[in-house]
Amino acid sequence: MPKQILLVYNPSARSQTHAEEWLGHFVSELTKDGEYLVTLYPTTPETTSHHLVPLLRPPLDLVIAAGGDGTIRVALAALAEAKSDIPAALMPLGTGNVLARNLGIVAEKFFANPLENALDVITNGVPLKIDMGMMNGEYFAGMAGAGPLSDAFVFPARQLKTKFKMLAYVTAMINTMAVRPVVFKVTTGGQSFCVQASGIFVANVEDLGLGKTSDLSILQDGLLELHILDPAGFQDYMQIGFRFVGGYTNSKKPHYVRQVKEAMIEVVPRRGLRSAFQTIAQRVRRTLTHSQDGQRSDRVTAMIDGEEAGTTPMRITVIPNAVTVLVPANVSNALEQENANSAVT
Repeated sequence: MPKQILLVYNPSARSQTHAEEWLGHFVSELTKDGEYLVTLYPTTPETTSHHLVPLLRPPLDLVIAAGGDGTIRVALAALAEAKSDIPAALMPLGTGNVLARNLGIVAEKFFANPLENALDVITNGVPLKIDMGMMNGEYFAGMAGAGPLSDAFVFPARQLKTKFKMLAYVTAMINTMAVRPVVFKVTTGGQSFCVQASGIFVANVEDLGLGKTSDLSILQDGLLELHILDPAGFQDYMQIGFRFVGGYTNSKKPHYVRQVKEAMIEVVPRRGLRSAFQTIAQRVRRTLTHSQDGQRSDRVTAMIDGEEAGTTPMRITVIPNAVTVLVPANVSNALEQENANSAVT
């Protein structure tokens, strides 16, 4: 009897390649020997995880999530909501492909073909339980965020991502240099503190995974990483860009990082203070675009996995072992070896 596959795909996911061509190729390869029976489920902008939950029942054997980080989030969220052990395979068709990079499905290089290994992982991958995060009742696989730097992930136009790929995010980040930082109140571990930041992220993954060896243990540790970024000068922005987009790291992190199990992030209705560099950037932007600062607000846009998800306050928690995903066999073997070495020491 053939294995039953539900292929959830975003028809608009063309940031990296032509979705229809790859979908046709994958379905043809999976069904040519009669080993798999594939049912297609195209998403729309209105599709949520709740629409998928009723479909996650026997005799279904596998869910393939084909699209960008948002589509993958919806599919994994449905599996988590259903508390299903059905594994998910990723067919990364987006720009960032954050989770796929951190799982080792996308090669560790900047211009890697995101689909090069996807079919092999679908047919020969190893199932692995991973954590997810939850923000205001919505699951996320990669990260949640708020502030100008977070907005850089949300607002690049689709045509810019299609044409410039990851560089579209770089352009958006440069635009944030002129934006006033936000004053946040963060509560975690029973303690609260206020901090000025251009971006706060709570991540289930290590940065964007670009140029880095996959570390699956981060996705299984029952913790999230709180990143607080408050760049003041041009060099600070460049360090953040190289770290988050280029995978470059050094001993001096350009931001604050703390491991958490839960966090509440709110906006303090007080204007943040621009640095001298940000003030110059703001004057240049105002001269060129005649734009003015927005009104002070006690809410800013919240982001999960690169998509707008309401506003602050953000109530975030980790959901351990939320879903099962397929990972490359070599990545799974490396994790087993790492765990064995840790047990010995």
